[in-house]
Amino acid sequence: MRIILGLVIGCVAMVSCGGDGGGGGAGSLCAQIGNAICAKACSCRDGAECAVSEGEGLTGEFPSEGDCRGFLVTLGCSMGDAKAYNDAAACLPLAQAAVCTGTGAEGAVVFPTATACQSPAP
Repeated sequence: MRIILGLVIGCVAMVSCGGDGGGGGAGSLCAQIGNAICAKACSCRDGAECAVSEGEGLTGEFPSEGDCRGFLVTLGCSMGDAKAYNDAAACLPLAQAAVCTGTGAEGAVVFPTATACQSPAP
């Protein structure tokens, strides 16, 4: 997932990755994780913007929940659960329990740092 969040910064810097929230196997564990993180990421900020923090000072910002889902679900889950997370089943409850840091324009959801939520080594 660190690779995915690293791509977020580059993607947002080029304006937006876009997306309508579909794709990525809507019922897959990966999609459920991405949807949970994006919903929380948007509830952490005022307005339509969303932000996901990965600790270490790395924060991915999205102009809307659709953009967040387009990146974390459509793109992040495009190769399936096993390529996105070490253990998607163990990561899902962690994503659902993720909390916000900060509020207003600075709020962001903290992406779980557990091994289960990290991308498997290539």
